[in-house]
Amino acid sequence: MKNILLAISLIGILSSCKDNDTDSPTLPQATQTGANTGGAIVNGKIWVSKTEQSTVAALGNNTTYELVNNEYSLKIHLRNADNPSGNTIQILLVSHQDFGIGDYPLSENDQGLYYNSSKIYSTNHENMGTLTITKFDKANQIISGTFSFKAQYYYDGDTVTITDGRFDRKYQ
Repeated sequence: MKNILLAISLIGILSSCKDNDTDSPTLPQATQTGANTGGAIVNGKIWVSKTEQSTVAALGNNTTYELVNNEYSLKIHLRNADNPSGNTIQILLVSHQDFGIGDYPLSENDQGLYYNSSKIYSTNHENMGTLTITKFDKANQIISGTFSFKAQYYYDGDTVTITDGRFDRKYQ
C-alpha cells in the first residue's frame, strides 16, 4: 500500500512541474508566406524580432525594395524594442542589377548591421557574411531568406557574430 501511495504522490508531483522550456525564446520558423517574422542567434543567444506596426519612421520593422536613380535598393530591418541588449539587425543591399533568389555577400558596401543601445556594428572587409534570398515574390511583395555575418564596432574593434538568421517579410 505504501508503494502505491508513493507512486501516486510522485506522479502528482511530477505532473505539477512546469516545463521552463516553453518560456525560453525560439527562432521563428523559416517560412515563405510574408509572416513578418525574423530572428537570429547573436553571440550564442536567440534574438527574435518583435512584430511592430510598419511605419515611415526608421525605427519600425520596415523592409523596403525600390529602384532609385537606376539603382536597386533592398533594406531588411528587424527590430526588437523589448530587448535592451540588442535592438536592431539590418541588412542593406544596393545594386545596378535587380535582386532575385540567390546568395549576396555582406561586406563594406552591401552591409549587415547590428545596433544595440550604445554601438553600431557593421560588416567590413575583414568581418563579412552572406544573405541568401530564398523567395522574392514581387507580385505579393514577399521576401524570405537567411543570413549570417560577423560585424565590428569601428571605434574599439569589438565584434558581434550573428548566425542562423532568418526572415519572412512583406516589403514596401
